[in-house]
Amino acid sequence: MAQASSTREVFGSLFAFAAGLLVIRSGALPRWLGRVLLFLQGFGLGGVLAGFGLALDLVGFVLLLLVVLASSVVLLARENPVADVVARIE
Repeated sequence: MAQASSTREVFGSLFAFAAGLLVIRSGALPRWLGRVLLFLQGFGLGGVLAGFGLALDLVGFVLLLLVVLASSVVLLARENPVADVVARIE
């Protein structure tokens, strides 16, 4: 069971890293959100490597919820979010 848990944490960390790079490179969201996602991926790997993994997992999960909330607020605050994102990616 411990192996499955650490595998989920590693893949979650890879997801946060990839999402952070995508946000920084594309500019679809503010760059500070991408930096927070890159910072967040350390908590996923820290939970696997450290003996106090549960505390790091909890902090990482709360930060992930805050990133989702912040990105939702940013996208909702835009007048035409789809057109803004498409224009920035092209």
